[in-house]
Formats: sequence, C-alpha cells, structure tokens
Amino acid sequence: MRRSAALTPLSQDHHHALVIASALHRASATTARSSAMLFADFIAEHEIRHFALEESLLLPALPAGARGRRLAERVRDDHRYLQETADGIRARGEQPSVDALVQIGARLRAHVRLEERELFPYLEDALAPARLEQIGAELRDRLAGNGRETEPT
Repeated sequence: MRRSAALTPLSQDHHHALVIASALHRASATTARSSAMLFADFIAEHEIRHFALEESLLLPALPAGARGRRLAERVRDDHRYLQETADGIRARGEQPSVDALVQIGARLRAHVRLEERELFPYLEDALAPARLEQIGAELRDRLAGNGRETEPT
C-alpha cells in the first residue's frame, strides 16, 4: 500500500530510525560505545521531535475504541522506553552491553514496523481524506517551524 502524502515526512524519519536499528543490531564489543551514542544522539536530536509530532497530531486523531486505545498505548510505551534508554546513555553515561544494544535495536525496529504496518494504515483507512490532509498540513507547518512545538506526554 502506498503511504499517504500526509504521513510521508514521518515515514522518511522511520527510514533513518531503521538505519540506527541496523547499527545497533551489528554492534560488537569494539563498536558498542559508538553504537550506543549514535542511538542516544539520534533520539535526542531527531526523534524527540518526531515523537512529539506523533503524540500531538496522530494519536488524538485515532478513532475511539479498543484498537485505537491499544495502538496509542503501544506507541507511547515505545516512545517512553526509547527516550528513557537514550537519556540513560547520554546523561548518566550508561553503557549497554552488546546484547542490550541488539535488544534496543530490535525494539526500535519493531516500533517502526508498528507505526508503518498498523498505525499509519489504520489512520489512512479510518480518517476522511480531508482530515488526513489537515493532519499532513499541520505536520508540514510544524516541521517547517511555523507551528507550535509540543513535548511528548
């Protein structure tokens, strides 16, 4: 299925996240520190904004019901886990083991798949085209710096 143009900027971010997930998956004892910092910096410098956009624009647009609640909860849980893990690496100097880095990479990859294979198609199917375009316009405005920034909850 072709992705709605409204959600394309988020899908492009997901491509970058998959590159980071692959680096974590390939981590070794000699690359563990640099892989961990690559992940932590990526989350702090890029994904915090991405998470905030999803949580402020997409999750409130989910239709009421069990499926929407379940998806929103899973997305928020993943965002929280990824942010807290990155914060631990950056702020507290935590050094995850190679096995832990592989697990972090797997969680990041699974999160991207959740959004690309479940969340986005659900929104594309459930929302009226005009509502989806409205979300896309707000997303583009915020990415261009024309909208207010929001912090994830």
